[in-house]
Amino acid sequence: MLNNRDNILPRYSLKYAVVLSVLLASVVVGTYGFATLELASMNSSTRTIVLALAALTALTVFTRKPPFVLCLGLLACVSIACAQTGPVIVVATFALSATVLGTCMLRQTVSADWSVHLLVGAGTFGTLTGLAAYVPINYPWLYGALLSLPLLLGRKHVVSIGRELLGHLQADRGAQTPLQTGLDVLICSFACLYVLVAFMPEVGHDALAMHLFVPSHLAQRHQWSFDANTYVWAVMPMLADWIYSNVYMLGGETAARLINSAFTLLVAWQIRSLTLWAAGSATSARLASLIFLSTPLAFAESSSLHIESAWTAFMMAGTLAILKVSRFTPEPGERLSQWVLAGILLGFAMATKAVTLSILPVLLVVLLLHYKAWAIQGLAKTLLLGSAGLILAGATPYVSAWYLTGNPVFPFFNAIFHSPLWPSLDFKPPATFGTGMSWDTLYRMVFNSPQFIEGRIGAAGFQWLLLPTAAVAVLLSGNKKALCILLIGAGALFLTFHSTAYLRYVFPSFALFSVILALPFSDTRIFPRSLAIVAASVLILANTRFIQAATYYGDINPSALLSQAGRDAYLAQRLPIRNMVDTVNVLNNGDQPVAVFAPPLMAGLHGDALYASWYNLKWKGEFDTATSPAQLAQRLRQRRVSWLVIDLKALPQAPLERLFAVSTSYARLGDLDLRKLDVTHHEHLLNPDLSSLEGWSLTSPTTYDASRNILTVNVNTPATQRVAVTPGMTYINSVTARCATTATTGRIQVNWMDDRGDFISTRIETFDCTTQWETHEMNVVAPANATSAIIYASGHTDTPVAFKSLSFRQ
Repeated sequence: MLNNRDNILPRYSLKYAVVLSVLLASVVVGTYGFATLELASMNSSTRTIVLALAALTALTVFTRKPPFVLCLGLLACVSIACAQTGPVIVVATFALSATVLGTCMLRQTVSADWSVHLLVGAGTFGTLTGLAAYVPINYPWLYGALLSLPLLLGRKHVVSIGRELLGHLQADRGAQTPLQTGLDVLICSFACLYVLVAFMPEVGHDALAMHLFVPSHLAQRHQWSFDANTYVWAVMPMLADWIYSNVYMLGGETAARLINSAFTLLVAWQIRSLTLWAAGSATSARLASLIFLSTPLAFAESSSLHIESAWTAFMMAGTLAILKVSRFTPEPGERLSQWVLAGILLGFAMATKAVTLSILPVLLVVLLLHYKAWAIQGLAKTLLLGSAGLILAGATPYVSAWYLTGNPVFPFFNAIFHSPLWPSLDFKPPATFGTGMSWDTLYRMVFNSPQFIEGRIGAAGFQWLLLPTAAVAVLLSGNKKALCILLIGAGALFLTFHSTAYLRYVFPSFALFSVILALPFSDTRIFPRSLAIVAASVLILANTRFIQAATYYGDINPSALLSQAGRDAYLAQRLPIRNMVDTVNVLNNGDQPVAVFAPPLMAGLHGDALYASWYNLKWKGEFDTATSPAQLAQRLRQRRVSWLVIDLKALPQAPLERLFAVSTSYARLGDLDLRKLDVTHHEHLLNPDLSSLEGWSLTSPTTYDASRNILTVNVNTPATQRVAVTPGMTYINSVTARCATTATTGRIQVNWMDDRGDFISTRIETFDCTTQWETHEMNVVAPANATSAIIYASGHTDTPVAFKSLSFRQ
């Protein structure tokens, strides 16, 4: 056990003087930074926290119930008022089913709390969904059965969990100090904000482009295409998206947003667990969770459907398992069992986000520093099981990407892997965020946050100003557990920033540093209680005032929460493209691809979205090289596009004019224009009027009269022309013909060919010719595997027929 006396910094000692000096320097730097700030106006999120705080404070004062129980009751009332009980029930059922599944998987071999069981079960559900996404079996009934199965098989455990929860709900507030109760009320106030924002409609860029697009696409088409040609991110690690898909199938968009917020709250619980493991008190555990929840970046992760909260939850649980492998765990058997748990959890983290690969070396260093603790008898078997867990849980998306694209981390590092689907260049993150760290990085993260995230000043939270003081106090206190946490957080920050200095990619470090901040500042043996309360109060107030600094999506709009009409009005004003998607879905018969010349926010679209951007380089190249309306119309038809969504302010004038030339406006929402491709039949034949033989293949040269531009053919001497076709498209094959000598029968004929030039099938219709020129038509549909067609000018008998023109139009 860790000796608590090792954590003490004696008053008036040199070590204590060093800590106070660093704190004084931080205060000076912070004061200068705050002097440069404009005070953020009161926003809807801050008002929500204040209202929740007032309600929970009153309920806590007038009842003997714990704040967490009162918070659950308040949220239940809010969910009923907002008509969101369905999604809440779906998410609660998922959490319960995942917990039971995780418990059954780990059994009694690994010591872990309910949050770890939940994560193991959730990761397993997500992995199964990712595998099912390859085939068209993804229907709500399947996911209902999937979630019901653990509940049925683990009925006894479900009953046990129910009794435990009922006991907590019926229990009175325990022997907590007023400070601990106050911290609980504050934590619950932030929890109310995180849940309430999940009830709002989704307006986030990343969510509508990818993280909500995938679940909605899976629900509509019952499988995911994994087509990196259409969506460059289609084969990236997407475990979080598969988890969102689980609840989206049954509870829709709100359920997916709600489980994302639940992951953020789960990270706060894990911070509590990690603080207690590091010899922190019940007060410091609460303070650590509160620091994290008040951070603007943590709120940003819940304000829209991101994946970093789920990723951080897996990373935090995996990190604690790694730390328990060390000498801090006295029982050798328990150390070895944590190997397996760490492998599974870190595997799930790998399957969620590839940035995990840059953090694993830091955890490896910690393991090597404690090699004597785990290099014991039985290691070989345990190490094998842990490695198997890591591979089974984490390798699937990378193996799939390698098979489908030739690059396991597509499109990254393509200068190494040379996938033909992407230029042989390394995929570069936005240059806005830069790379590396410098002596003033922490200051710039706070007061120049736009250099690190798409946000405003203060987006990183103001706790970074106190981090140097807390880090020095931890270093000098000799708390080796806290030192390990500090090493992992700093190492992850350093290695990730070496590639790109982007705050979302270091979200686990935010969680780990919350522990580091709480341990010394909540310890009265290190800092006087009054000083700690002042520092924590200033920090929480500053973070709360700037709570929306890291997001543009965190508004709380009462009308959008309380009625569908208010929700529609909110979207029409805030993000009309979401309403445009609904309009397209009504009009786009057959769920054909839709060409999108607007921001890629098409979640919910019943069909593929063709983005003329880096999302789809092939289509972007086709669009950019179509320098005439005719070429553009041809390429749109080849892609089977009937509808176009255009942001009138997003395109230069020249391509905009070409789009206008080939389409007709159907509906307008602000700057968004929904247009229908003009039904002008594109001619595929070369020289359909027979003014030249270019493109035509003749059986006998004597069949062509150059002076009159007439072909005279019979069944034995046809003329043919091969043209490219698109599978599933409808074509009109027409001929203008007459009898050359005596009355006979003519023929309209199309032969379908595949990409190897092999014959697929033929379509023939006959007509009776007369002495007058007459036009005859035949409608045909290209087979699913057809890539070309051979068009015939032919008679149906030995008697010749004269052809004046032929046409094969789309």
